[in-house]
Amino acid sequence: MNMHLFNLSTAGNFLFRSLFGLLALGALSSAIGAQTPSTAINTQFEYDLKVTVDASKRSAYLARTKEEPSPYESVYKIVSGSMAVATVVDQVKMDSTKYHISSKGTLLAGMSTALGGQNLIRDSVGSMSATGMLTNTYQEKRGNTDLLLAKVEAPKNIVNFYKVSSRTPPVGTAPYTGRLLDMLTVGYQFIGRELPMKSVVLPVTDGRSIKNYTLVRGEPWDFPFDGGKIKAVRYYKTTSKDDNATFEIWFSEKDHIPLRSVIGLSDQYGATIKLDLKKMPKL
Repeated sequence: MNMHLFNLSTAGNFLFRSLFGLLALGALSSAIGAQTPSTAINTQFEYDLKVTVDASKRSAYLARTKEEPSPYESVYKIVSGSMAVATVVDQVKMDSTKYHISSKGTLLAGMSTALGGQNLIRDSVGSMSATGMLTNTYQEKRGNTDLLLAKVEAPKNIVNFYKVSSRTPPVGTAPYTGRLLDMLTVGYQFIGRELPMKSVVLPVTDGRSIKNYTLVRGEPWDFPFDGGKIKAVRYYKTTSKDDNATFEIWFSEKDHIPLRSVIGLSDQYGATIKLDLKKMPKL
């Protein structure tokens, strides 16, 4: 399948694109019923981010490809086994006509010191339709990299991509069909809507390009959460010889809130990332 969620383009910023590029939570919506939230929502979602690395896989990849190590290779010296590395906080506002999601990923003390206190800042603004969120503008800044912007020209069904400012000429353009999501909206698509019963394919932008993401509905779970268990439904992406990165996500059965996502990056990065919701927000 074509979900290259963590097919990172350069080694120079692979850490932020792996540690912080993980919020493609649930790109599944063509099977959603025509519903909109009955009441306005303004709430905060806070997640713990943990990473497990296998330095031997990364070293073997570098040796095989003759690729130069990136400036962020120190993460493999800091992380031993599984380690909490960051907190991600999403502020989600939506009503029957519009939404706004702002997000900040903050490295914990040890990682922040090693990597110069860099953060991930993201923002998504758009409208609500009978089928869910429709991205209008998506912005992302990973650490000390350039601000990236994706802006939709809805009548033309195209997205313009910018660096630093949309007042400058776009650095790229891509067409899309259906409705467009982004790396923030995909996780909150099902609040107030039904979870899809079948696998679906959807166009999603990360501020650089548009890729088709596919997830498959899996089994229900008695999910451990906050000292107890709640009902949840698992979704996962398929893998192939050319794309062996894995992705799983659990949505609460009641309110369809993303509880956990687990991303197994390819041997190129030798890492597994887990994102856990810290507490259930009030909707």
